[in-house]
Amino acid sequence: MKRPPMLMHVKIRREDGGFCLWLPLFLLLPLALVLLIALSPLILLAVIVLWVSGRGKRPLLITRTVLSLLCSVRFIGAAVDLLCSMRGLRVDISSHSDRVHILIA
Repeated sequence: MKRPPMLMHVKIRREDGGFCLWLPLFLLLPLALVLLIALSPLILLAVIVLWVSGRGKRPLLITRTVLSLLCSVRFIGAAVDLLCSMRGLRVDISSHSDRVHILIA
């Protein structure tokens, strides 16, 4: 089984200095879950508004399709696979004076 990434290392270098930042990604997952739970009434309200305002069959079909996609087991499995495959990702961005290096491990 693949494991999700645990740390993200961000280096920002400039002409006048720079800094390095280690972000523990395993601590961000509970924070994201709390944010999702806190925003769930707003998401539910948006779904109800779309449901009520859909006079024709097309908005109702779009709402039903989006809800079934977000709640499906395949979508959740694909999101977990995407998260687990990010391990080892390196991003280097540089300009004439600045450089940003991101490593997900």
